[in-house]
Amino acid sequence: MDPQVIYVKYNRNRFPQFQIETSIVQDGSSRYVVKKALSEKAYDHIAAIHQGYLWMQESISDARIKQPKVIEKAKDRIALEFVEGKSLEICLLEACHAGDKAQYFRCVDTYRDLLNSSFKNTSQFHLKPDNEVFLKHVPLDFIEKEKMHFSHGFLDLAMDNILLTKAGDYYCIDYEWIIPAPFPVSFVFFRSLSTFYGFKYAELNIAGFVPLAELMSRYGITPAHREQYAKIELNFQRNIVGELLYNRVRYLKNRLLLSELLPSIDAIRQGRSLAPVEQEKILQLEYDKERLEATVHRNETEKLSLTEQLKAKDDMIALLCNSYSLRIGKAVLWPFRYLKARLLAQR
Repeated sequence: MDPQVIYVKYNRNRFPQFQIETSIVQDGSSRYVVKKALSEKAYDHIAAIHQGYLWMQESISDARIKQPKVIEKAKDRIALEFVEGKSLEICLLEACHAGDKAQYFRCVDTYRDLLNSSFKNTSQFHLKPDNEVFLKHVPLDFIEKEKMHFSHGFLDLAMDNILLTKAGDYYCIDYEWIIPAPFPVSFVFFRSLSTFYGFKYAELNIAGFVPLAELMSRYGITPAHREQYAKIELNFQRNIVGELLYNRVRYLKNRLLLSELLPSIDAIRQGRSLAPVEQEKILQLEYDKERLEATVHRNETEKLSLTEQLKAKDDMIALLCNSYSLRIGKAVLWPFRYLKARLLAQR
């Protein structure tokens, strides 16, 4: 049987030089992950991913830290071994679902300890072109006061990019956004947790279980740190996608429940005149439709990005319905949708 693509995700919302396709391929009994440039403009980014892999390899100082094997490297793609395991992010979600704060903090402690002690670091910060782009509007003396920096900046060494295997090893599985310049370890820690609480799982109200401010304070990250780190994150995103930062909220405004629309639908079916409130609902929906269409057509790149995000989520749902959930090169061996529904029901 020919190799089959079982999952694919596109990153067209980025600048062209960073746009790639990430796929999981089933080849007989084995799987591998392929990151492929969507155009020649992104060939350098593929090369940077491979270079990042090598830089991390040189920086690892802990025998528990592993990397998937590189299966293939070409100018337009890189293929990596597929690793099964549980991400540290899933460990957090499980602890939250169980209402186990002690385990929740242990998961975060593990992540913090890995960042602090498993890679070469330095106490000295040096401003270079590779890190300067992310530090606009951030006081340099603030960064210089940081006690620990990665020798190579692993900007995306997030909890969902570290897998814990049954053998007890920790696999780092993503090598985008690794730069040859020092960068504060605490920023990477902050970035992972703030994304977890905000963009990714805000609807689960994890802050109601353990507030982010409380968590940051536990690890010595003050409000002043959070303010400066937020600026760095904004610079990071703008470097990748520009000013058009994705904001799903604007696509979710003015929603109506199906139960609110049923009387209008029944009225149309029965051929009777619509009440003013029903007419208003239809006009509101038509207005929302026109507004969204105008938004989408105003930027073709965003249109493609949204379409692909929807397709990717449909593909993920299909996989989840088969009781096997995948996330870009990593396996989650239990039904996440069930956990998410239970968390929502408890809030």
